[in-house]
Parts: sequence; structure tokens; C-alpha cells
Amino acid sequence: MPHFGLMDEGKMQPIDAALLRAQLHIRCGRRRMHEEKYPEGISTMYDAVLSGMRWFALKNEAIHEEIHKRGEYILEDDEKLQQLIAESGAWPDGLDFVKLQDTVYEALEENLEGFDPTLFLRQVEGVLTKLGVMPFDEKELPSEDPETF
Repeated sequence: MPHFGLMDEGKMQPIDAALLRAQLHIRCGRRRMHEEKYPEGISTMYDAVLSGMRWFALKNEAIHEEIHKRGEYILEDDEKLQQLIAESGAWPDGLDFVKLQDTVYEALEENLEGFDPTLFLRQVEGVLTKLGVMPFDEKELPSEDPETF
């Protein structure tokens, strides 16, 4: 994983860890996509989205209160968390979360017929921008470890 050896999530506040993990995965996922390592790039970018969603929920008081009000641990339930973010208006209308998940499963099965990497990156970067994870200065991230892939 792109964040291994570059951060110790156990020693960080959850909100800080989620943001750093998302940004590290964006950087690595983009590289993998440009190298045409699509299954790896897709799964890495998907992890960036999940980490970005957790960060957004932790920093957004209204969403954080709603999570507590519902009495569920939504931060670890990707679909419920995405629905809550969508209800808040922070999820792009044109991006279907289930379709995004399906793309990940298809990539892992190496079934990418008709896959458009440019569209995929535009959609994923769109949601990460709407969540506030992007833009960021990659120079402020720990140096990438070539051993991560």
C-alpha cells in the first residue's frame, strides 16, 4: 500500500491519518494509472476516495453529529457513509458510488473492457475535490517509496 512506511496511523489523530492516507493514495494511484497499471491504480484511487470520505465526515460537524445521532459506526460502512455524504450535498450528482465499486471489482478480476481511465480519474478527482481533499501540494507529502510497487 502506498502509505506503508510513510505514516503510522496508530500515532496520528484519525482525521489527520485519513487525510494523509487519501493524499498518499492519490499520488500513487495517479502514477499507477499513468503507467497503465489499471487494476492497481483503480483500487488505490478507490482507497483514496474511502479515506477522503472518512476525513470529510470527521471534519464536518453536521455529518459527525448525524453519525452519532444514528447510533451506528458509519465510518467503517462505506455505503452508508457515502449515502450520508450525498445527503449533505458533498457528493457529485453524476458519480454513482455502486458503479465505482463495480469498477473496482471488475478491475480486480481484470475485466476492464470498455474502461476509460481518463473518465475514471476525472470522476474520482472530482469527488476528492468536492470533499476538499484536493488540491494539495504533493511536495509536502513524505517521499514516495519505490518499493510500494
